[in-house]
Amino acid sequence: MDFTESELEVATKHVNNRWRDGSVQVHLADIEIIPPGEKEARLTPALVWENKQSTFVVLKLGSFNYKSFFYFGKDKRFDTGIDQYNDLNECVDHLMKAQADFVLSKNTKGLKVEINKDKK
Repeated sequence: MDFTESELEVATKHVNNRWRDGSVQVHLADIEIIPPGEKEARLTPALVWENKQSTFVVLKLGSFNYKSFFYFGKDKRFDTGIDQYNDLNECVDHLMKAQADFVLSKNTKGLKVEINKDKK
């Protein structure tokens, strides 16, 4: 149960919207995981992309069943707080927002930050 071409396009669209210079590419991978409640590891299809500070991972656990997380640096793993998504677009969107929020809070620690959001 690999990622389909349309699923790859969903992730690529988000990546291209954030890194418009084409420097970040989405790659297909297989990652070994041990699912909750199981003892044996299994290969799971994944989408992976990296920028300077973070590695993003989206696992495909089943049809319309995704899990996402990102690594910051070599040893810090974060997720969105949602165990699984049934919509890949929402999964990738939440993952990228979680990482952006983390980087913003990390880079602005000790500074007064005001974020204005238009309410239309």
